[in-house]
Amino acid sequence: MQRSQFLRSIAPVLLICLVFGAVFALLPMPGGDDWGMYQGAAQRIATGIALYGSPVMETRDYYSNPPWLAALFIPLSYLPLRWGWGVLAGLTLLAATGLIHRYASGKLKLVLFLLSPPVIYTLIHGQVDVLILAGALLPAQWWPLVALTKPQVALGLALGVPRRQWLHAAILFSVVVLASLLLFGPWPLELLAQPRPFQFMTHNLWLGLWPFQVPLGIALLAMGLERKDTRFFFSASPFLFPYAAISSLAGPWLAGLSFLKDWQAVLVFVSWWAAVIYRALVGA
Repeated sequence: MQRSQFLRSIAPVLLICLVFGAVFALLPMPGGDDWGMYQGAAQRIATGIALYGSPVMETRDYYSNPPWLAALFIPLSYLPLRWGWGVLAGLTLLAATGLIHRYASGKLKLVLFLLSPPVIYTLIHGQVDVLILAGALLPAQWWPLVALTKPQVALGLALGVPRRQWLHAAILFSVVVLASLLLFGPWPLELLAQPRPFQFMTHNLWLGLWPFQVPLGIALLAMGLERKDTRFFFSASPFLFPYAAISSLAGPWLAGLSFLKDWQAVLVFVSWWAAVIYRALVGA
């Protein structure tokens, strides 16, 4: 009985992943460049090749996240690039649906989230920001690990752990980090030694602005601590880091949808896409 229930529960997930894998594999559409980076990192772990140290960015040899994220993608990395990209897109849409179900409500807000610039950016490039944001759905003791996995998406969650769970969170964090150090050596030093040109590229939202956006992040953290509201913690994250892409704003947009009325959400959605189109037209 339990096995049949498990199969029934996982069947929709597998079907969605299969459908999107086929769509991304068969349609002549460009993209998936960031997924290529994650796929390459996962394959290097599987074959025992050094995970960090590439002097070149935007290649399959470059990787800038903790090793456990790449390790989770090892099974998916054996698929052809476009099929893996498609499955990742399916998982992203499932995560986005779960986030809206948890923090907002209504079909309209689901559509506004799925078609928003952060989620579209995530899908096109094969990024993991929405999956990282879905870490907020995990028990709070996992949040420090989620925060470290991609700080520009989830850094603020590290402060959202309730005091009664601090010990469990500290033990879990220590065990995972210690295990990663034993398996991969001093990877934090190797990661920090890599070139970090993303901060100075035009798709960095804070290019020329850092650190003037940080006070807004601190204000959101303070509101989260005062109200004990997870939405403020993940909303603060992009503003606390020197680099953020459009995909990094999935958290603030999710929180905004949870607070806004439908007509207000539509207004923000339309104005956001207008801003994106304007920037694309002027070539900035």
